[in-house]
Amino acid sequence: MTSATAGAPGGRTLIRRLADWASDLELDDAPDRVVAHLRSQLLSQLAAARTGYAHPLGRRIARAYGGPLQPDPARAAVSLAMAAICLDHDDTAYAGHLSHSCVTVPVVYARQLRLDGRQLLTAILAADESAARVTAAATLGPFRGQAAAHTHLAGTVAGRLRALDAPARAWVNGLGLAFSVPPWTLTPGFLSTDAKGFAAVAPIQTGLAACDGALAGLRGPADVLEHPEGFLRRYADVPLPEEAVAGFGTLWHTETLSYKVHPGSAYIGAAVDCAVDCAAELRATGATPDDIAEVVVAGSLLTSGLDRASRARHIGPNASVAALNFSLPYNVATALLTGDLDPADLMPPAVERPERWKLAAKVRTVHDPRLSRAALLSTAPLGQALRRAGEHADAWVRAADERAADLLPPAWLAPETDFRFATKRLGARVTVRLHDGRELTAHRAQAVGAVGGGEHAAAAREKFLRSGGHPEVPHMVAELTDLDAGGVARLISLALSGAADEAQAEILRGERRRPRRGRRTISVDTRALEGAYGRLLGSADSVPDRVLAELALQAGALAVSGVLSEVAAPAVDAVLASAPRDVLVDLVRRNAAHLLGVLDRMPAGDESLWSRVVEELRDHVERAAKSAETNGETSAAKSAETSVEKSTETSAENVHGG
Repeated sequence: MTSATAGAPGGRTLIRRLADWASDLELDDAPDRVVAHLRSQLLSQLAAARTGYAHPLGRRIARAYGGPLQPDPARAAVSLAMAAICLDHDDTAYAGHLSHSCVTVPVVYARQLRLDGRQLLTAILAADESAARVTAAATLGPFRGQAAAHTHLAGTVAGRLRALDAPARAWVNGLGLAFSVPPWTLTPGFLSTDAKGFAAVAPIQTGLAACDGALAGLRGPADVLEHPEGFLRRYADVPLPEEAVAGFGTLWHTETLSYKVHPGSAYIGAAVDCAVDCAAELRATGATPDDIAEVVVAGSLLTSGLDRASRARHIGPNASVAALNFSLPYNVATALLTGDLDPADLMPPAVERPERWKLAAKVRTVHDPRLSRAALLSTAPLGQALRRAGEHADAWVRAADERAADLLPPAWLAPETDFRFATKRLGARVTVRLHDGRELTAHRAQAVGAVGGGEHAAAAREKFLRSGGHPEVPHMVAELTDLDAGGVARLISLALSGAADEAQAEILRGERRRPRRGRRTISVDTRALEGAYGRLLGSADSVPDRVLAELALQAGALAVSGVLSEVAAPAVDAVLASAPRDVLVDLVRRNAAHLLGVLDRMPAGDESLWSRVVEELRDHVERAAKSAETNGETSAAKSAETSVEKSTETSAENVHGG
């Protein structure tokens, strides 16, 4: 086992450092963009739970564990988490499926503890940041995604103890107790039975018990994460202890959240989106399912690897929901036939329709190295961890898949210091071949709802309303920081049962147990610059390599030195010689986020100087973005001309979509 070691100031352990920070975390410590993610996360997770309870499996869960509004918060947490995980409709962060504990535990304790809206969001924030960091430290190991059940040990302890306003020493003992007995997920049950739900339930139960013990005075090992025989030693091939403590207050894992539009594994999300695109083209051509000869899904190593693992097990109409969630052929075939994929497609009568399985048998997967390269370069699910691993990344990837090692980005790329421009490029390309020789193709660089891909608040709202949720709930979530404890209780009741008055009569407004710190005043307004960078990154494919290199170096130099100057030609030449185009784009993304983070934290006193620097840099970025748009329009026009010319030379029967 190799390790990317983290220094421990003053000999403090990882858990102590994490507990000292997270136990004192306030909502005002987080930027508004992060708080916006918390609202979307809450709404999206409530939607996932609603769709879970509506499924036959969800009804069995309710019979076993009761409903989400029962008086016992521990049992309510088990029920709510299992309902939300059962259809794989939950959201993902760079490190972990956080919400099953990070949202669930604060929500079920909100009424008992009389939390107001700010307190509820603060507990979710502390849980997110704690759970994601510990998960990230063990990312390069045997467990990721929902199989990384240990995520919920940290999420449960942090979510409950922050809701209680417990001191840091209780956090240290609670986390120490919980991580002394972490869960170990076994593939057979996880991939193909209802046991997958226990990947959330078991650690939540352990975490709640650890909280009870810590609050009563039981002690756990403070060094359980980094101890030579501790958690990271057992759960990580390449431990990344620095990931657990890097960038407190500046590196917000919450803003790496991706929101699922369709139920199912994130590794097949883009393929389903492509199939939805192709379905519209199929209808336009008048083709029927019987006209389809084969469906080819090109994906990254993560997509093709999941498909291999899924096909190793028999999957048919009687398969478990877990098995269906991981079945790329079934989900792609369903999206092609219906133009969508929703929770109803994971239960009878939809799952019993023979035409779906007939088309699923025609679906095959191929590996596209370019998509693997993009996946490894993006923040999630592995890019940030690989950058943190440094020289150890190559050996770890090579041991997992020899082909992937040749696709790794340069080892000199540093970890991100700011996640505001985080990415999750798990792309796909779907080609539908018809018996008459026609083809339809759709390509997506990432799934709809993936981080960096659009407006998450609207996506979360639509997801909740599609689940049949009360239309007042999204408005209440949008105003959550203004809700008192009674309002929070009513929101939860409306969201999960519609019994609006159930909690209103029994809950009084909860007072905060200590005063909040005021929000720190920001001296430099970077919103215009951030918007300019966002537009530039959206059209980066049309920006010349040299301009990308100049922008990357300029942002990096300014962040380090505080001086905006022309970048020397030799430095630009050196970057161009060592970085291919995709790396240049990523350098701009990473360095721009780092620079914006530095500017956000700039102390008051030099506002006029820094404001002028920001304006000058914004103008530079805007010019590059406009140039890219012009180049893109020119390229599109040329492409259209070429297409028209080719269309006169080729058969009108050839159909291309995407």
